[in-house]
Amino acid sequence: MALLATPLLVATPVHASTVQNLQAEAQTLAVKVDTLGARLSILSEEYDQAQNRANSLGQQLRTDTSQLSGAEQRVQSDSATLRRQAVNVYVSAGANTGISSVLSSSPNAIPLQQTYLRAASGNLVTAVSALQISEHQLDVRRSTLAKIDAAAKATAATISSARSSALGLQSQLRSSLSGVNGQLATALAQQEALQQAAAARATVSDAVAARVVSGPAPAPVAPAATLTDATSSGNGSAAVQAAQSALGVPYVWAGASMSGFDCSGLAMWSWAHAGVSLPHSAEAQYESIEHVSMSDLEPGDLIFYASGGYVYHVVIYAGGGDVIQAETFGTNVMVTPIPGGAYAAGRP
Repeated sequence: MALLATPLLVATPVHASTVQNLQAEAQTLAVKVDTLGARLSILSEEYDQAQNRANSLGQQLRTDTSQLSGAEQRVQSDSATLRRQAVNVYVSAGANTGISSVLSSSPNAIPLQQTYLRAASGNLVTAVSALQISEHQLDVRRSTLAKIDAAAKATAATISSARSSALGLQSQLRSSLSGVNGQLATALAQQEALQQAAAARATVSDAVAARVVSGPAPAPVAPAATLTDATSSGNGSAAVQAAQSALGVPYVWAGASMSGFDCSGLAMWSWAHAGVSLPHSAEAQYESIEHVSMSDLEPGDLIFYASGGYVYHVVIYAGGGDVIQAETFGTNVMVTPIPGGAYAAGRP
């Protein structure tokens, strides 16, 4: 860690669980926002289909009504023509019709007039009956289409309401997510301030350091000839080798991959290559592994740093008095001497 000759910074420790809870809440909210976005896409598609269905039904009703109107006009026209011809034949014996020459020269004009009138009346009755049948069929079709149209419009209205509700909920979730992200940013800033304060404490006098370090002072570490001590366990050597492969990777808060590491992310990732699973938190790692004396360090062991009882930093012992660590923002994974003020050590 960078050593700063600055006054001690008094701050309330940000526990790893707090940050992890905020991260989990933010992730949960983000998933809900994405899920609602997908649901809104489906609702929009369903609404468009329902609207198209309702529009199509409305067009069918208008087309059928138009067709019936045309049929009614034709029947009315034919009815008027037939009536005029019938009346003309009956009154004037067809003087104004094409059959006038036949009727005027016939002694049986009256019977013929009556026959023609009956025929005309029959044609009129047939036309009117056909019209009535068409009107009935249209009424049935119109009633059926009207019911389907009403159902389609009701479906569209229901979908529209569901879409509006989803939009409102999505807006609320986005607002909540923004608030959680703000809290998370504040927690991270406080955590970084604590790291800087811890770095400053490493440069003050032994008397001040003794007041702020809650654990025993580190015992002298026996030097080793190489990074991978011959007496270390196979798992420890594998963890150190993995950590060495990450040298130069930038520090990324909450990172645990070759694209970026934070301190506990590097320890977790390195020991995963040795077949050991660790949590992603310096404090949780400290609580989950066996503790060892600083005088018994082996390559791969983890060294912890704390303030006020809160473990905020972890490094990987590499042997020879050196460690591999992802220190803080703006640095890369690197090899450094064991930082002063160690709180405790442990072996996964």
